[in-house]
Amino acid sequence: MGLSSALNIARSGLTVAAQQTDLISRNIANSKTEGVSRKWAELETTATGGVQVTSIERSVDSLLQRLDRANGSKIAHNATVSDGLKAYTDFLGQPRDETSPAAMMAEFHDAIVSLSAMPGEEASQIQAVTKAKKLAEGLNSLSGTLSDIGQEVERNIRYDVASANEALENIAILNQKILRSDAGSSAQAEYRDKLDQLLNDVSGYMDIQTVTSDDGAVNVYTGSGAELVVGRNSAAITYDPIAGTLSAGDVDITPGSNGRGISQGSLGGLFGLKTGHLPKFSEQLDALAGALITGMETANPFGTGGTGLFTDAGAAFDATAISGLAGRITVNAEADSTVGGDPSLLQSGGIATTPSGDASFVTAMLDAFGLTITVDPAGLGDTLTLSDMAPALVSQQQSLRANAEASTLTAKSAGETISASRANFEGVNIDDEMQKLLVVEQSYRANARVMTSISEMMDTLLQAF
Repeated sequence: MGLSSALNIARSGLTVAAQQTDLISRNIANSKTEGVSRKWAELETTATGGVQVTSIERSVDSLLQRLDRANGSKIAHNATVSDGLKAYTDFLGQPRDETSPAAMMAEFHDAIVSLSAMPGEEASQIQAVTKAKKLAEGLNSLSGTLSDIGQEVERNIRYDVASANEALENIAILNQKILRSDAGSSAQAEYRDKLDQLLNDVSGYMDIQTVTSDDGAVNVYTGSGAELVVGRNSAAITYDPIAGTLSAGDVDITPGSNGRGISQGSLGGLFGLKTGHLPKFSEQLDALAGALITGMETANPFGTGGTGLFTDAGAAFDATAISGLAGRITVNAEADSTVGGDPSLLQSGGIATTPSGDASFVTAMLDAFGLTITVDPAGLGDTLTLSDMAPALVSQQQSLRANAEASTLTAKSAGETISASRANFEGVNIDDEMQKLLVVEQSYRANARVMTSISEMMDTLLQAF
């Protein structure tokens, strides 16, 4: 081996050592940075005996990535549903809470019991109307809360669609940069780190799958195969609030709509609230309001047009207009002394000749609590009585919240091992990196020593002439 060859070999060793040092330093500096994977230099021996870096590799595992993203998407779905149900059920309360429909129904029932014992007592009449108003206003409030949550869900769908579109556009941009960069370069490795982080973000909005093409671009699809990003192009996700549909380009990806719909992620959870849980809760509240109105109308139709103690905004019950009834139910103004009504109508049934001690109309109202309801119970039970309906509503809706919270915890627990494995595989162990740095330092010193020796030898040769 000539001196020039030895010099070139040593020089290549110093160059590689410098590159390795830079990589290790970056690894250590980014050890706490989320989304940055550990990198190392892949080396090969050249034909002249030197060494060179052929590529910069990243410590990633595609299987762990896929499993972690799938679980993250599931967690986002469950957490979104859980949070939405919690926002409502916190107002709903537990069956024994004073503000729950079950407790207010019980108070109203007790007031009617007291009135049946003293039907002509003005204080008992006023108490019954007061408790009825509290119950009606409680249903109004819960209906309003559901409406507010529904509007928040609509806003969050729009926000998530905008954020998902931004991430998908950035993925397409990174694909362009990857295709333009040198294969195996440090720049390309950095681009892929950023791309992986964006894919993590998108998986939080919906379930996805990825395919790396032969040219190195990463194509992104929904879990059911609808195209989101192909090479340099991304499909815009659009939300139609009127039709209630979600599309990727021209493909309908609305959760639950067809075989191409998404099923997980926060968007999947928001649509679950929008089309499933919130409408069902509203139907059940409306059913309870309808049962109250019809029960009291049948027992004691003292008001104008055959209305009873409860009305649909002043009108009699209309089975074809039950939607939103919980937000409209009111106490009959004809019996409400605060607006000029007469509570004694509860005792007289609106009949002037009814004796003051006659409790037949009040007794009929009391009996109505034990009769099977005639309105559609909206899934609460087929043989419910008016007394049973409110506790059943509260219990079922609180149970759905508890199940959603349990599902979220289960998904988080199941994913902890996967997430930890991925983090350990992709992350940086500073002790290991420091050990590698010592090895690189030794290599650098050895190559530097070779160059120094060659320089001394050349000086000696030159001095000999």
